[in-house]
Amino acid sequence: MSPRGAVVDAGVPPQERVDELPLPEPLFYLHLRGFGQLPDHPELHQAMLRFATQAEFLRLLPRQSARNFLAAHPQPAIEENTLTVFFQVLFSEITRRMYLDAARQRPDAVGLRFTLAKAESASPAAQTIVTTDAHGLGAGVYPFTHVPENPDPGTENPFIIRILYRKDLEK
Repeated sequence: MSPRGAVVDAGVPPQERVDELPLPEPLFYLHLRGFGQLPDHPELHQAMLRFATQAEFLRLLPRQSARNFLAAHPQPAIEENTLTVFFQVLFSEITRRMYLDAARQRPDAVGLRFTLAKAESASPAAQTIVTTDAHGLGAGVYPFTHVPENPDPGTENPFIIRILYRKDLEK
């Protein structure tokens, strides 16, 4: 039984739910290379990409998605836990992109504020993203036209992202 209230459906009327998730092929391969723990098998990679772009991928969450994928595509060289970790990376990236797309639609939203979920273990590149005032909006604040990507491909997105509104800039 899949969990209720999953990210992909939360608060979205049935007629507006997505059938395909925002995971461009180049981004998938960037994270796959960065992850580096899965076999080099082009057909397997294409199957994983197709699987990870279906809405069911988010509904099931990473562990069950890994189980379902391995049941449909048996891979003796891939442990369920390894695939779960990789699917968590993709899950994080997809939900991040969905959040960004929704944030852009908000009236008076001007950008995003990035903070670190775990500052003590963040990479130097991630720390730079949250401490730099690259656009004159404050440290870790980016307009929608310059949203930074995950600086560490193959790992979960390290950021907590909050929408910044025009009123927040006036303070």
